[in-house]
Amino acid sequence: MDVSAAQRDEILRLIPGPVTVVGVANAGVLGGLTASWITRVSQEPPLLLVAIGRERYTWQLLRNASHFTISLPGADQVAAARLFGLRSRRDVDKWALVEHDLLGPGVPALRHCAARFLCAIEGRFATGDHDCLIGRVVELGRGAAETPLPLRGADYIPDGAAGR
Repeated sequence: MDVSAAQRDEILRLIPGPVTVVGVANAGVLGGLTASWITRVSQEPPLLLVAIGRERYTWQLLRNASHFTISLPGADQVAAARLFGLRSRRDVDKWALVEHDLLGPGVPALRHCAARFLCAIEGRFATGDHDCLIGRVVELGRGAAETPLPLRGADYIPDGAAGR
């Protein structure tokens, strides 16, 4: 098929993905971004993969981090998902603007989300313009929100704008 880059991106966005907030703490700095490129890669041990663009400030924090969190925002947390997707830690401390808890070694996660996971980083590898992190789930919990925020039209934050 002969398609333009814009058509290619539009077609690739048809692949369903979750809306998540990835959290990290490094040298006392809390960072986070909205990510939809996450997936389970192993049941035993429980492993999750997240892809992070190298131009993101949060990627800089993740480079030397030992852990990260993944929060699945609830349907009423669209504003939080947008905050983490559209604002950069270079400009604003996003965690100061949302209710959150520090898990494990002080890594932030949304408080009133559908579920959250604390992952110990077990592997990293480069893929195109992103780096993939493999995290072993060391702590998880079901949150107060009944269902996670689905990926859908008006709530979707394009990758080009996400994860600052």
